[in-house]
Amino acid sequence: MEIPAAFKIGAVVIDPPLLLAPMAGVSHSPLRRLVASFARPGLFFSEMLSARHLPEDVRANSLWLQRAAVERPMAYQIVAPDPVEAVIGARAMAGYGAEIIDLNLACPAPNISGRRRSGGHLLADLTRIEEILGALSAAVTCPLTVKIRLGTKPDLGFLRDLAGVLEGCGVAAVTLHPRLTTEKLKGRARWEYIGHLKTMTKLPVIGNGDVNSPADCLAMFQATGCDGVMIGRAAVQKPWLFAEIIGSEQAKGAHFLWATYQEAWRLITEFFPEHQALGRLKEFTWYFSRNLLFGHRLAARMQSLRSLAACREYMAEELFLRSCGFE
Repeated sequence: MEIPAAFKIGAVVIDPPLLLAPMAGVSHSPLRRLVASFARPGLFFSEMLSARHLPEDVRANSLWLQRAAVERPMAYQIVAPDPVEAVIGARAMAGYGAEIIDLNLACPAPNISGRRRSGGHLLADLTRIEEILGALSAAVTCPLTVKIRLGTKPDLGFLRDLAGVLEGCGVAAVTLHPRLTTEKLKGRARWEYIGHLKTMTKLPVIGNGDVNSPADCLAMFQATGCDGVMIGRAAVQKPWLFAEIIGSEQAKGAHFLWATYQEAWRLITEFFPEHQALGRLKEFTWYFSRNLLFGHRLAARMQSLRSLAACREYMAEELFLRSCGFE
């Protein structure tokens, strides 16, 4: 089986039907450009953005908003607890040139779902969801999408009701990460609920969760009938994953891995000021090190270093190359 044809979100063509997920700490321009250097997914995402801060972020041209030409089309994901904040953020992003605005109804993190009563918390209140989406539809003209989870329990009746709300509010597509809001990333993603949702709605349905290889991606398309597949942390570990899914096999020897890591280093350190680059580099290394024979040594040591200079000194050591399986 090959991946399906392109699909549309509003007037935006998603070709190939593969999406790079929004992820805290790693959905930044350097990662998107690294992924695109192998093969572009059909849609990029920003990381989750607090809607109430976006007017200020737009005025400052925040690094979290910036993108290069190769990072198009791109959806900017916002999180908000109510219609007022949602509209503030959406209008700011529409003015910034967002092709798509995505509302996060999935995040289970305590500071988002708990303290801010946003993200996955809103799945307990379909009326509030309808109010937010209705206000967004009236405020902006670009396509609106949402990312959801299953809520606090698997419930087909709830999923059907939610699909009805999304359709009624003019949402252009929905991404389902089929875990509960209490599960974070633990447990099996219940792909069968992606298939159920596909039968409940005319909206394009994007599947997300537990796709770590080209075989997983094809299996999700085949098992669920979804229109697109969203991939997150597996694409941080393997920035070439989209290329392999569309048929461009990579020879992943030591030279390839070392060159890829060096390019990630260059992109991150040239884009961010040092105090931000260090954290982003550590975050990327945490995932990328899983490709290496003794990658846990690299990840652990990098987490302990307190400056880019110290990281450079460590990487220059011959022992570093051997211990990490780069040669």
